[in-house]
Amino acid sequence: MDLAFFGKVVPLAGLRRPPPPPGTQPVRASMYPRGPSQKPERLSDGRYLVTNWMTNRCGREVQIGATAIYVVNDYGVMVLVESWGDQC
Repeated sequence: MDLAFFGKVVPLAGLRRPPPPPGTQPVRASMYPRGPSQKPERLSDGRYLVTNWMTNRCGREVQIGATAIYVVNDYGVMVLVESWGDQC
């Protein structure tokens, strides 16, 4: 290392500052759950609007995939009625 350039000894990466004490670490975007999740919303006519959401790198939720309309049948199972958006 050239001490004349930096004026002092520069520590290696990872040794530049000590880690913060436990319990005071800031919330990072990578700590958010990022996997897709479905959020059903009950409509006024008894049907359910189901949208797929995912958390991006900034920690904000964005809608992904198709939006679907479900109806609950006599056995309590949600049955697909309509689907909008990308079809896989």
